[in-house]
Amino acid sequence: MTPPKILWFETGDLYTVKRGKEAGERLGVQVDSVDAYDLSFVADGAVIGVFAGGRDLVASYDALIVRSFMPFVSESITLARLFRDAGKAVVDESLTDEGYAMSKMHDYIVLAAAGVPVPRTRQFCDAGAMATFAAELGYPCIIKGNHGSEGRHVHKVDSEQQLHKKLMQYKPGEVVIQEFLDAAIDYRVITIGYRALPVYVSRKPRADDFRTNFEHNEEVIARPLSEAPHLQDIAERAARTLRREFSGVDIRCRGSEALVLEANRRPGFKGFEKATGFDVAGAFIEYVVKKVEDSR
Repeated sequence: MTPPKILWFETGDLYTVKRGKEAGERLGVQVDSVDAYDLSFVADGAVIGVFAGGRDLVASYDALIVRSFMPFVSESITLARLFRDAGKAVVDESLTDEGYAMSKMHDYIVLAAAGVPVPRTRQFCDAGAMATFAAELGYPCIIKGNHGSEGRHVHKVDSEQQLHKKLMQYKPGEVVIQEFLDAAIDYRVITIGYRALPVYVSRKPRADDFRTNFEHNEEVIARPLSEAPHLQDIAERAARTLRREFSGVDIRCRGSEALVLEANRRPGFKGFEKATGFDVAGAFIEYVVKKVEDSR
């Protein structure tokens, strides 16, 4: 069987793209990258499709990995559906039939409705309603950008005065309000094909911060997932519920109960690979190759 050709839709100089290409080369699979600025969408008589450098991308590749969204959400979905309509494999496949909701509140609602535990979270456009719910939660609590990533727009507030001061920095409805989980550490589990990798990391924030992200220089420890089956279960349930075929699931505990903070659709994995020594890129490309083979 001819090895598949895979198109990785993301900016080409990122670590994730470079590692994907390296994994493809090692596995004997062609992995090329393209970003939105390379694309030409055409609806001109009999010529319909998406092109880059004069090539018809759908005709040239067997699979598409979509990891680029803002500010080209519509283009990403159009690209995914063109590949789907041609019978090609797409990751995430959900982009071809349910669209794209770039909203943490959307994810919390979907997860909670499926019985996956999440922190108490609400979204209001009214500052007074935010303050009322904050008082119900008790301070400190968290305000979080509904569309942020990598720890941006996440704030811990210790009083109603601080809450109102932070809310003044955002437009109505741009943030959610959430309970603060006073845990010393949290966890990152990566899932591929809705199955957790056999390693995970625990992350302890810096003394002057409460957030964890691999870019924040926190203490990171790699551990075998076999010692934490409860984390494997909740991570896999979250990824499957949200139909994230490649996801970084962030988990923090309320006492002994594990809660999902986020199930990232396009997780970075530089810090995870560095901490664990696990070949995340290779595992992901192997998954995409198998998806192509199954579709054939």
